[in-house]
Amino acid sequence: MSRINDRLGQLTPEQRQALRQRLARRDRYQQDTPDASGPPPQAPDIRLSLYFFPQAGAYATADYYAMLLSACELADERGFHAAWFPERHFVDFGGSHPNPALLAGAVAARTRRLRLRAGSVAAPLHHPVRIAEEWSVVDNLSGGRVGVSFASGWHPDDFVLARDPYDERKKTMMRTAEQVRRLWAGERLTFPSATGGPAEVAVQPRPVQPELPVWITAAGNPETFQAAGTAGYGVMTALLGQTLGQLRDNIARYRAARHSAGHPGTGDVVVMTHAHVSDAPDHEERLRPALHGYLASYRAQTGDGDEKVLLEAAFQDYLAGPSLLGTPAKAASVLARLAEAGADEVGCLIDFGLPPRDVLDGLPRLVDLLPHSAGPSTAGPVEVRPSTPRPADAHYTAPRSGSAHGDRNE
Repeated sequence: MSRINDRLGQLTPEQRQALRQRLARRDRYQQDTPDASGPPPQAPDIRLSLYFFPQAGAYATADYYAMLLSACELADERGFHAAWFPERHFVDFGGSHPNPALLAGAVAARTRRLRLRAGSVAAPLHHPVRIAEEWSVVDNLSGGRVGVSFASGWHPDDFVLARDPYDERKKTMMRTAEQVRRLWAGERLTFPSATGGPAEVAVQPRPVQPELPVWITAAGNPETFQAAGTAGYGVMTALLGQTLGQLRDNIARYRAARHSAGHPGTGDVVVMTHAHVSDAPDHEERLRPALHGYLASYRAQTGDGDEKVLLEAAFQDYLAGPSLLGTPAKAASVLARLAEAGADEVGCLIDFGLPPRDVLDGLPRLVDLLPHSAGPSTAGPVEVRPSTPRPADAHYTAPRSGSAHGDRNE
């Protein structure tokens, strides 16, 4: 706490005023939150998944991957819908995930039902054939449980891996998503060969699912929501770049675009939010150092050190706002708000710097929020251990998802 107190003591009067205003917003939000001393309201009928996006420096690498595998095993056993794995390069923020397909393959061998999602593949950094090949392998390992959200990428340094110009990244993303979808369905596509002539290729191995569930990752730009709807894909988004009201408007725009383009159904919207549910009296103090470090790592991507931002104000925003940080009553209320805004699924980001033991010990309280939960969990702590890989259930068929491909994706 001494470092935090020193930083707060150095704030300018303007910064102090900004902090007071944010704390006031927190108080107003909590006035509308159900009484944490009473029983939490019934969770809405909304899918819950795990979402991984760590501050790599907060964990020893081996400990982090052991935690991820243990968390996915519990999620598989207790009825979570999916696990989402990002792609990040060259930075601490998300740096444990340079290749989501590799991690999804490891999780596939230890689970039976949990869907395995790329959240996201940075499309401009890869050849579409390579994306289709890698995820087809995971689809076979998992018995048909994969789906891919495509992102345009934003960090210029990442584009040392790219084939197309940085300024064309959004067009590249949409083109790549469509090419991967067609390759997945068994089409042969033509690409330039090393000799300058055309080469017609098809993907091997053939995937289990006849159609690939596809999302587009949207950071809050209304045009991206509209493009995903027009293409007939789903949307993977978060509240980091938009308010709850803006999310509601963007989802409405997405669904209107789907309808106008003639796609069946209402599409699929997944919203990521930070999650650690507890009614312990010291919950806020336990979260503070982890989220301060996480937010500082996030800001460092843009060259801003933590001394240039009000980390405590941002921390309070996370606690008060529509995150699953806090009591069971507050978390259930937030899930209801997200469902009302149009979300079909919430991705619970759990690996934001808490010690691995704390992350795993918090998972049973997330289980309590699942629609089929029978009430407060009495399960013991999650064991962190290597486990024997289990084959995918041969009788399990993954639902078709993503827009024109099924149930309900900057």
